[in-house]
Amino acid sequence: MSVLKLRRDMVVADDAPATDKAGEADRPFPLRKIEAEPESIIEGVIASEPANETHEAEVHGKTLWEHIKFWVNASVITALLAAYPAAVVASSDVGDRDFDRLVNRADWAAPLVGGAAMLLEDHFNQLGWATDSEAWEPMARLSAKPAYQTAMAGALGDVLRLADQHAVASGREDVDLAAAARLVSDDATGIQLRAARDALVNYDRRLRRRDAATDLTAAQVAEQLALISGWAAMSQSGIVTSASTIGGSPMDEEATRAVYAAKGRATVSWLILATLNWPDRPDVAKARDGALKAWREVAEFHPLIVFNGDADGSLFGNHPASMSFLIGQAETATRALRSLAESPSVPATAQTVAASGAP
Repeated sequence: MSVLKLRRDMVVADDAPATDKAGEADRPFPLRKIEAEPESIIEGVIASEPANETHEAEVHGKTLWEHIKFWVNASVITALLAAYPAAVVASSDVGDRDFDRLVNRADWAAPLVGGAAMLLEDHFNQLGWATDSEAWEPMARLSAKPAYQTAMAGALGDVLRLADQHAVASGREDVDLAAAARLVSDDATGIQLRAARDALVNYDRRLRRRDAATDLTAAQVAEQLALISGWAAMSQSGIVTSASTIGGSPMDEEATRAVYAAKGRATVSWLILATLNWPDRPDVAKARDGALKAWREVAEFHPLIVFNGDADGSLFGNHPASMSFLIGQAETATRALRSLAESPSVPATAQTVAASGAP
């Protein structure tokens, strides 16, 4: 294509007459018809569809089978996503209910030994021992249950070691009781707890065959009550430590561990008090009932979520503070019982003589 370039100093010569220009302006611009080449022609047939069929295709929904498949797939995906959290919740049970079945004086020669054996069996056989769980297992994600079981095993170990010391001091040393005292501790495994339970069963059978007396002296009772007071101090110390984190997240793991560790020790404290057997004095029986009730309240303290918020807050409470209050009441009741257990009882003959005024 050629391009005509014009400059401003160029002049177009007008040689044609004016009449010719006027005629040229009236004539239309000539148009040339462009013939299409045969190769560029594409033949096709346009099939017109009825308008109602297109509308029906747009309005047409899913079939019943498609709806069923969708909801089945959605349910399976939801179940898979919720299975692990549900397993975590299910494995968080610490067995802090129905304590009365732990005390069976009919089937055990030594009720405390029987209660300890049943408590151990519940945890390694039914509830599961948290420290033995693999990293991928739901129980490994828990913080409350390991703290509960560690504290409970530590307290049970203290009781069994004290019982072994009493047996040695009285000349009735037993290999099974000594083995159980060595196996049960705060870092014990499920296998060790199973072995300790079997040793306790053998020890109790031996006591039954010998028809040995299992009553405790006043000094031995006082030593067991001293253990309970020591555990109460440990629980209070843990709660005080968790109180330093107030102001952060209301759902604090340190507070959860402190509360559940206190529950574990309280369970063993209740077991000791429930299996004690000494002369039936009304004042001691009343003090024992008060201590039993107080420690049971501590052991059954079961908030859905342990909050470590402001104690005066309107939204989040402070469960460690509530637990500390319950432990304080239980410790007061234990001290009252201990003072009565250590005091010598007045013989009945002396009471009769004093009442009659005889010299």
